[in-house]
Amino acid sequence: SITKNQEPLDTCVLNYDDAVLREFGNTLGCQVVYFSSRTTLQDGVYYEDGSIYKAAGGAAEKVIDTSELRILGVHNYENASAAIAICQAMGVSLDLIRKGLREFEAVPHRIQFICETNGIAFYNDSKGTNPDAAIKAVEAMERPTVLIGGGYDKDSVYDDWIKSFDGKVKKLILIGETREKIAACAKKHGFGAVEMAEDLKEAVEKAYESAVSGDAVLLSPACASWGSFKNYEERGDLFARYAREIK
Repeated sequence: SITKNQEPLDTCVLNYDDAVLREFGNTLGCQVVYFSSRTTLQDGVYYEDGSIYKAAGGAAEKVIDTSELRILGVHNYENASAAIAICQAMGVSLDLIRKGLREFEAVPHRIQFICETNGIAFYNDSKGTNPDAAIKAVEAMERPTVLIGGGYDKDSVYDDWIKSFDGKVKKLILIGETREKIAACAKKHGFGAVEMAEDLKEAVEKAYESAVSGDAVLLSPACASWGSFKNYEERGDLFARYAREIK
């Protein structure tokens, strides 16, 4: 429905990695630009080996290295690729596109970089209020990670979350009413590096003590904030404050 009023000179940007959208693009009467994080496109924008490229007629040009971005995770590199395609269609210069990408910061509480202290980076993903969302945050981490999780019990199942740790999470620090339930799930899957904390402040302190230079401390609770906090924003704001207070 969004595309039905588009004319031949209009542009529709679609995710090439979605088979339904890939086929849908063939039915449109406008110009279609694809982006991808899995395929080297002959025409379009794609992420590959730490960089994002734009291609036309098989000739590719690097737009930016993802190390220059202030966002993490392949899902965010896909977002950046889509933004590049849109801007190109609107005639924005590559220099301005690069400037915008370098200056863009993550939305608060969604894998948001907070600070770095003694080589340890702190990330706030308080919006990760369920296991599926928290898995994305774990997958996005590019450093060994000390993870803070737990909170209000929404009767979630945590098996897939624990499985996503996959050597990336070096320690799990748990708070809230779900902490025993999550600890039991972790034990079931052979993940034993679990520590309990009485509250978020203590969890941040313990996470910092467990990390070394080059590590990350990530708040991505996989649980709702209710009971201990007014909302996920308050939880994230407190995490940021406690992280910045560490010397």
